[in-house]
Amino acid sequence: MIPYIYSKWYYRLITGTLLGIMTWLANEVLLSVRYRYFLMFSQPLNYFYAAIFGIFILETVYLSGKQLDESQPWDKGPLMRFLFQMLGSLLIALFWVGLIRFCINSILFPAKLVIFSDELILLTLAITLLLLINLAELGFYLNEKYRSSLAEVERFRKENAEYQFEMLKLQLNPHFLFNSLNTLSSLVHNDPANAAEFIRRLSDVYRYVLENRNKELVLLREEMEFIRSYSFLQSLRFQGMIDFRFDIGEELLDRKVAPMTLQLLIENAVKHNIVSSKQPLTVVISSEKDNLIVENNLQFKEEMTGTGVGLKNISSRYAFLTDRKVEIIREDNLFKVVVPLI
Repeated sequence: MIPYIYSKWYYRLITGTLLGIMTWLANEVLLSVRYRYFLMFSQPLNYFYAAIFGIFILETVYLSGKQLDESQPWDKGPLMRFLFQMLGSLLIALFWVGLIRFCINSILFPAKLVIFSDELILLTLAITLLLLINLAELGFYLNEKYRSSLAEVERFRKENAEYQFEMLKLQLNPHFLFNSLNTLSSLVHNDPANAAEFIRRLSDVYRYVLENRNKELVLLREEMEFIRSYSFLQSLRFQGMIDFRFDIGEELLDRKVAPMTLQLLIENAVKHNIVSSKQPLTVVISSEKDNLIVENNLQFKEEMTGTGVGLKNISSRYAFLTDRKVEIIREDNLFKVVVPLI
């Protein structure tokens, strides 16, 4: 994208005029130093020509830049774009400078002595002018990129704070604790062995939450140990009406994920789907290449519309951690979330 200062024609007119006049003034200063009897400002009309030339050069940069926006945009690589634009505008400018000087020296004033060192001075100044224009455009791009990056970081900080708040609410979720204690109270008398295991797994769940609540990433191995405990609690609570299946490649267990990602996805599946003996819920956690896949059969509760806040928080969290996006796929009878491993 061409910076805004060049996209407006009157900015290009003013900037080109000033740069052209300054370039010719610098040329006359250098000639006055080189030749003792050279008189500055002796031909004011030259400044008018210089202003026209400056406008033309700036317009050349603008037009070549518009062509490059499609093949080599600034976002694709600022340095490469700068080099391409500098080379392109330089070649075009050199062609017209050479043509103009040829017409002046060979057609309009054929008897005039051409001093190549003087021509080289003007050519050097023209190249310097092009360099300054292209550097200015690069500077505008980097400044805009820096400002947008600051805004993006601020947005991620806000979303991260919201995510942490959601995590805090989950840590203190009274419903989960209330349901777990109800399940435990029924197990104590009817199934003491499972009651003891339930207490151990419940302790593991809360220990994991407390230890990792402020971490950005944890090993998948640790997350899976936590999920196995969490799924055990949910299985006992729903008395076998939820079928959890795990198929994670051993080679991926040392990769990293955001803590409690899988818990949020399981909680989302349980919250929005019917779980009954007639309609059991199946939750499958598997891996494919560099991704985790959490999927469940769809049997939405009629009264549940859902706000999508949980899934939005997960997507925002991973946007902060990696360039790879969280994919949410809904098919006829299947709901799938693909989470990138880090």
